[in-house]
Amino acid sequence: MTVDVAGLVIKAEHDRIQCLLDVDRGAYDRLHAAEYRLCNPTGTVWTKAAYLDLLTTGRVVYRELRLIGDMDAIVGTDVVVLRYQCVIELVVDGASIPRHEAWHTDVYTNAGGPWRCVWSQATGIIRVQPVAPT
Repeated sequence: MTVDVAGLVIKAEHDRIQCLLDVDRGAYDRLHAAEYRLCNPTGTVWTKAAYLDLLTTGRVVYRELRLIGDMDAIVGTDVVVLRYQCVIELVVDGASIPRHEAWHTDVYTNAGGPWRCVWSQATGIIRVQPVAPT
């Protein structure tokens, strides 16, 4: 029997997105490795514990976190890298961050157990209109 590793990890990422929207502590713990780090678009890096604290205290609230299109996956023996675009709208420390598009890159490992996210990188997409030459 062949295991669809990409499919398993893509499902885990969909579940992870939902747990962030729902602030589901149990799912959060299952889906994030102990060494998890998120590098957000400001360049700030949050640990697993710090990110959970921000979510559970309401300092970070996702109003929307929705995929645009499909996820791409690169599958290795014990590592899977996902990349996808999404729409995000959130509140951080009381400041509304307007709806915008972003790229997400997530790295999953299965160090002898279930697939868990170890790194996430979010990069905002800035749409720039080309300037016509004068």
